[in-house]
Amino acid sequence: MLLKRFRAIGAAASISSAIVVLGGAHPRRVLQGSAYEVEVARISLTDIDTQISDIQAVHNNVPFEVIADLVWAEDVFVESSSNVLTYEMTIDGKVEDTGMVDLNDARSLPSVISCGVATMASSGTHTVGVTVKVDDLQTGNQREYQSFAAGASFTPLIIVLLFASTTQMVELALGLGIFIGACMCAGSLTQGFRDMLDIYILQALADVDHGYVYLFILFMAGLVGLMEKSGGLLGITEALKGYVKTSRSAQGASFLAGCIIFFDDYANCLVAGYSMRPLADACGMSREKLAFIVDATAAPIASIVPISSWVGFEIGLIQEEVNKVYSLYDSPSVSESGFSVFLETIKYRYYCVFLLFFISLNIISGRDFGPMLIAERAVRVYGRTDGGDGGMRAADGQVLQSHNSPPADLPKKWWNLVFPVVMLIVYIFYLLAWTGKDPSDPNQSFVNVMENANAYQALLWGTMGAALTAVGFYFLQDYKDGKILWFNLKGWINRANRGSQKYRQNFRRGQLESMRTTEEDEKTHSRVLMGYEQAMSSFILGMEKIFGALVVLTLAWASGAIMKAVGLNRLFGAIITNPALNYQFLPTLSFVISVLIALATGTSWGTMTIMFPLIVVPSYEASNGDSNIFYGVIAGILAGAVAGDHASPISDTTILGAMASECMLINHVKTQAPYAVMVAIWSVLVGTLPSGRGTFGNGICALLGFLAMAFHAFVTAAPAINKSGRYDVFTELYLLITGNKDHYLVALKEMTKEVFETGDPKTLDDEEEILKEQGEEVELWMYEATSNSAVDATDQVEQESAIEYTLGESTKLTEALAVEESAVEYTTRESTTSAISA
Repeated sequence: MLLKRFRAIGAAASISSAIVVLGGAHPRRVLQGSAYEVEVARISLTDIDTQISDIQAVHNNVPFEVIADLVWAEDVFVESSSNVLTYEMTIDGKVEDTGMVDLNDARSLPSVISCGVATMASSGTHTVGVTVKVDDLQTGNQREYQSFAAGASFTPLIIVLLFASTTQMVELALGLGIFIGACMCAGSLTQGFRDMLDIYILQALADVDHGYVYLFILFMAGLVGLMEKSGGLLGITEALKGYVKTSRSAQGASFLAGCIIFFDDYANCLVAGYSMRPLADACGMSREKLAFIVDATAAPIASIVPISSWVGFEIGLIQEEVNKVYSLYDSPSVSESGFSVFLETIKYRYYCVFLLFFISLNIISGRDFGPMLIAERAVRVYGRTDGGDGGMRAADGQVLQSHNSPPADLPKKWWNLVFPVVMLIVYIFYLLAWTGKDPSDPNQSFVNVMENANAYQALLWGTMGAALTAVGFYFLQDYKDGKILWFNLKGWINRANRGSQKYRQNFRRGQLESMRTTEEDEKTHSRVLMGYEQAMSSFILGMEKIFGALVVLTLAWASGAIMKAVGLNRLFGAIITNPALNYQFLPTLSFVISVLIALATGTSWGTMTIMFPLIVVPSYEASNGDSNIFYGVIAGILAGAVAGDHASPISDTTILGAMASECMLINHVKTQAPYAVMVAIWSVLVGTLPSGRGTFGNGICALLGFLAMAFHAFVTAAPAINKSGRYDVFTELYLLITGNKDHYLVALKEMTKEVFETGDPKTLDDEEEILKEQGEEVELWMYEATSNSAVDATDQVEQESAIEYTLGESTKLTEALAVEESAVEYTTRESTTSAISA
C-alpha cells in the first residue's frame, strides 16, 4: 500500500508540475490591448506506471499521460485577456479529458501542459489530438500512435535471438529485429522501412557519444596496425614464450592485463584483446576463451572500482535518488553522500564479485564446460595456433588474413608494443583527471575528479596521442643485419643524402638504371623502422579490419533503441513496480529485471538510467527505510545491468571484446552465455535472495558464492585433454539424451583419447576416419563427398591433360614456325649472296 501510495503521489506531482510554470523565474511582462498567439507544437505520451516519457508506441489498456508542448508568439501576458487556457484531449475523435490552466497563476507562460490520462483498448492505429483555446484563439495538433498487447514487445528481441542462433549472421538478425520493431511502431511496412533507415540507424550514427566511440575504436585499431607493422605484436609473443608457454598461463596473463586496465571498459576490451591475441594463439588458446576473459574483466571491474570512467555516471544516478529520499523523509537511515552509498553497494554486487571468482578458479583449474570446452578442446586436439574455428572471418567467409605484416628482416622487439600501450594508459588516465578537474575548487578530491571526468574525450584524445607517440618512437629506431640502432644520426644524414641524390637523378638521363642502383645500395644501409609512408598505410590498414565490427555496433545501438520504442523496458518496469510484491524480494527483482532490460537493449548505462528513478525511492518507502534493502536494490540494478550487458549479443562491450580478440561474435556469445547465466543464477540463489530476506550476512553470501564457483570450476567442468576424453557434466548429459548422434562431438572425444596417449595433435584426416565409423548416414555422406571429390579429381586430370595436350600442340606449332623462319632466313641469305656474286 505504501508503494502504491507513493506512486500515486508521484504521478499526481508530475501532472501538477507539468501544468504550472516551466519557463523561468523572470518578472511577468504585461502587454496592453493585444491577443495571445499560441500553437500546439508537439504531442507526446508518458507511461503512468513507469513514468517513462516520450513513448513511441502504446500498450493496450495501459494508462498514459498526454503532454502538449506549447509555443507562444511572445512570452508576455495580455492584461485585457481572460488569461484562461482551456484544453481538450481526444482519442480517435472521442473526447477523453478537458481542463483549464489559469495563466495568472504562473510567472511566465507555460511551455508544457498535461492534458489528462487515457488508455487504448484495442490494437491498431489511434490518433491522439489536443486542442487549446485562449479567448477567441483556438489551435490544436494530433499524432498517430500504434497500440498492441504488451507481450508483443518481445517480438523484435525474439527475432534477433532466433535468427542469430539459426543463421549465425548477427548483422541479418539485428537488421530484421530493427525492421520488425520499426514496422510495429509505424503501422506499415513502407513507413517502417523508411523509419528503420531515417530514424533508428541514422540516429545511432548521428549520436555524439556514438561518434566518440567510432573514432576511439578507429584510432585504437590504427594504433594496433602500427604496432603490428613495427613487429611489436610478434615481439611480445617471442619475449613471453619463455614465461607463458601453455594455454593456462596465457589465460592468466590475459586476466592480469584485464585487471591492470581497470579504469575503462572500452580501453580494457581493445587494449587487452589486441595485445594478448598473438600470445594466446601461440599458446594454443581459443579465440572464444580470450574474448570471454577480455569481456569479463571489462565492465565487471570498471563498474566496482572507485576510480574509473564508470564511477561518475553511477554516483550521479545514486546521488539524484539519495537527494529525493532526503527531500521526502526526515533523518533517513542512509548516507547523504552518493559516493558513500556507492562504496556500500560494492559488497552487494554479487554478479561482478562471483564472476571474478569464477575466472580466477577457472584459469587455475584448467577446465571448462559447455561450448567453451568444445572450442578449447578443438584447438588443443588439432594443435592449432590460429585461435581455432572461432577466429574472425573475412567477408567471403575465409580466415582473416593480415596484409600488414612486418618485413621479414625486421627485428621483432617487445618494446614496440609495450611502449605505445603504456603511453596509451598514461594518456587516458591523465586526461581523465584533466577533464574532471575543477579549476575553481583547489581542494577537489581525486575521487571527485574522476567523477567529473569526460571519459569519451579522454579515450579519443589519448588514443590519437598514443598513435602519434608510437610513430615518433618508431622513427627513432633504425635496423640493419637483425639489430636495432637507436638515434642513428649518421644513418639519418646518409638517408637524406641518398634521397637528395635520387631526386636529382630523376631529371637526368639514365634514370631507370640510376634508380635501380640506388635501391640496391639502400639494402646495404640501415633503414628506419617505420617511415611516414609506412605509418600512414599501416594506420589505415588497421582501421580497415574493424569495419565489419562497426557495422554490427551501429545495428546494435539501433536495435537497443527499437527495444525501447516497442516498450520492452516499460513492460519490465511495470512488473517491478507492482505494489503486491514483498519488499524483501526487491533486491532480487531489481537484479533480474535489470538483466533482462540490458540483455534486450544491449546497454548497461541505459538500463541504469531506466531503473534508478523507477524503483530506488519506492523501495526505500516500501521497506520503511531499511538500509540493507536500499543498498541491495541499488547494487542489484548496477550488477544486473552489467550481467545483462555481458550476455547480450548487441552489447557494445560484447562486440568490442570479440572484435579486439578477432573472434566471431556469434561464437563469443554462445560460449560466454553459459558462464554468464551460471554466475547470474548463483548471484540470486546465494546472493540477493538470502541477503534481501536477512537469512545470513553479506560475508556468508560471498563465501557461498566462492564455493559455488569452485564447484563449477573443478567438479562440473572437465579438462580440454583427459584420458577418457569425457566432456563436462552438461555436455555428457546432452550426448546421453541425443543417443550420441552428434558425430562431431563423438569423433572429437575419440581423438582426445588418442592425443592424451600419444601427445601428438591430430589432423582433419584423422577426424574423417573416425567419422566413417559413426553410422551409415555418416558413411553415406562421406561416400558421396568422396565420390564428388573423385569426380572433381577426374575432371581436373582431364582438364590438366587437355591443357598439357594444348601446350604440346603449341610447342609443335612453335617449332614448325621456327623451322619455317629458318628456311625463309636461309633462302633470303642465299638470294643476297647470289645477287652480290652477280
